[in-house]
Amino acid sequence: MARQKMLIVGALGTVGRPMLEHFEASPEWDVCGVSRRTPDFETTAEWAAVDLRNPDDCRNLREIKGVTNICYTAVYEKPDVTRGWSEWDHVETNLAMLKNVVENVEAVSSNLRHITLLQGTKAYGGHLGPFRQPARESDQRYMRPNFYYDQQDWISERQQGKEWSWSVLRPQIVCGLAVGSPLNIITAIGVFAAVSREYGLPLRFPGGASRIGEATDARLIAKAAEWAGTSPQCANQVFNIANGDVYVWENVFPKVAELFRMELEPAQPFSLARIMPQNEPIWDRVVAKHGLKPYKYTEVVPSWQFADFLFGYGQRPNPHHMSTIKARKLGFHDCVDSEEMFVDLLQELQKRRILPE
Repeated sequence: MARQKMLIVGALGTVGRPMLEHFEASPEWDVCGVSRRTPDFETTAEWAAVDLRNPDDCRNLREIKGVTNICYTAVYEKPDVTRGWSEWDHVETNLAMLKNVVENVEAVSSNLRHITLLQGTKAYGGHLGPFRQPARESDQRYMRPNFYYDQQDWISERQQGKEWSWSVLRPQIVCGLAVGSPLNIITAIGVFAAVSREYGLPLRFPGGASRIGEATDARLIAKAAEWAGTSPQCANQVFNIANGDVYVWENVFPKVAELFRMELEPAQPFSLARIMPQNEPIWDRVVAKHGLKPYKYTEVVPSWQFADFLFGYGQRPNPHHMSTIKARKLGFHDCVDSEEMFVDLLQELQKRRILPE
């Protein structure tokens, strides 16, 4: 098989970083990463440091030759993360970013074969409240604004008459190792535990009412992206992608307490977004004490709003479940144990000296 070239947009993000590692490890792929920052780790990937919001800057993407596949994992989030999800300027910015990439790369990529977009349960109105259970790819859309719909409509229209195809992956609560993402619950859990321990406190779950959740390991998304991008039956299709099991935070937090060698006490609901930004000096102390990499507090956890949202603080029970039957029927069968995933990712962040042991 001829070598293929994967362009990963947002290659330092929660989804993009493990995707970069996945395709780098494959002898069948050449890889190019795109992000605003350059990597702070060793990589054999070609790299383009580009601000996707700047059309002139994005013209530099025309220097990247031979792209056969694009995985678009980039997202722009406003400072008020959860509020921004339902604002039109959030839509406009994210749609413009996608256009800037595709229009420039397509212009110099005669062998382009597939473009994969990343969405999530906001496609099912998960940010608005309870939605139909389990969510299926054929479900009707929910109230706009929602940039997922605009991006999907645009890529579908642009694909008409072209030799390339597209796919959309809809993971649920993506968990990975990226630093700098406002949507990475793993770093939020780790920093919350480390700060609590530094104060001499037990670990207490800060969220709201108990609910059964569903998650997706970012490394699983990388496998799904390769499957969707190389399987003819996936052309122009949408797929829910999840670990294949469910979890409850009440079962996860005891494992976190054990990992950080902390006492566990009953839940104490409070807003992390209100309290945790005040604890930057404590985090700086943790970094110095344990010799961690000198990331700023706001780099490790740029926003605590997402953690409040996932932990259900101030919310009524709001189950989020997706059917993954469509992907299974068409050949994607990989799965991950979610409770093991939370521990594994936290341990990996400890090994990388981003979190303390």
